[in-house]
Amino acid sequence: MKKLAMILLTFILVFGFSSMTFAGNDGHHGDNNTTEKVTFHKGVTTIVKTTKEVSYDKVVKVEKDTDYKTEKKFKKDTYTESKVEKKREKHPKHDWYRDVYVKTTYEITKTTSWDEVTAIHTIKKFTTPVKITKTTVTTIKHRGKPGSNGKIISKTTEKFFDKEFGKTTKEVTKHKETFKKNEQTHYDKKVVDVETTHGKWGKHGKDKGKKRH
Repeated sequence: MKKLAMILLTFILVFGFSSMTFAGNDGHHGDNNTTEKVTFHKGVTTIVKTTKEVSYDKVVKVEKDTDYKTEKKFKKDTYTESKVEKKREKHPKHDWYRDVYVKTTYEITKTTSWDEVTAIHTIKKFTTPVKITKTTVTTIKHRGKPGSNGKIISKTTEKFFDKEFGKTTKEVTKHKETFKKNEQTHYDKKVVDVETTHGKWGKHGKDKGKKRH
């Protein structure tokens, strides 16, 4: 008789603990919602527990486009530059020599040309909010009436997801960028002055000074 009582007590403890664990998961957490439906038919209790969990996300789509505008540009800079050339000149009658300095002054025009490119980057961002509903359906069947904690026959869990899309919003941003292409430099040079300076005649190729002539 004692042995039968111990077996019965063990049976109640095992199935009582299982029922408490499942019930402990009930409750509302944020947007969560749980409902329970209990039916009894032909000695079998069916418990259908439905839990809905709501979360929020968003779908972001980005489109990028660039428009280019090219403009021809140039810049001129003018400056002078001098060059001195030295020569040896022999006297037509004597064995004398002198140095001749020719200073040439140039006017130089530096022309730089390039293509100035302006790029306008347009970024379109489309954001759509999404409401996600996760539905978990747990079905438990056990022998006996509801609340009897009878032997569990089966337990199944199914999960379903539903997405509800909200209104899409559009955000447009523009970024401007300027850069150079095909840069070239050209120089124009013309003589604006020539100055000649003669040294003194000297024997044996020795120059004794300079003088203008």
